Amino acid sequence: MTYVFIYPKIHFFTYPDISIICGKPETTDDKFDTVTNPSVIIEILSESTRNYDKGGKFTLYREIATLQEYILIDSEFFRVEKFKRNDDESWQLTEYKSLSDIFHIDTIDEEFLLQDVYAGVEIT
Repeated sequence: MTYVFIYPKIHFFTYPDISIICGKPETTDDKFDTVTNPSVIIEILSESTRNYDKGGKFTLYREIATLQEYILIDSEFFRVEKFKRNDDESWQLTEYKSLSDIFHIDTIDEEFLLQDVYAGVEIT
């Protein structure tokens, strides 16, 4: 099932590449295809999506009260950017650029080695 996130304040729908929902999914209707409570959203950046994912889309995602982490995985460079919501509602950026780096998704207490994330990916 593909979840579609809605932003009630502006009635905007989008399809994240990967989402993690902690707890029971909250949906907007009986079709159960529109979830409003993601905890983590992961986007895979490409040349055509990079600016939107890092800019306008992230601006909209920040309006989701349940969102705790926004993770961008670059498809053209060995780079992961993790934005984590702080208690004061600000966002903290942590970058990972080495294949030996380990990044942690705090919300679900899982670690990932960049080398594993990029296994089989050729970056020129």
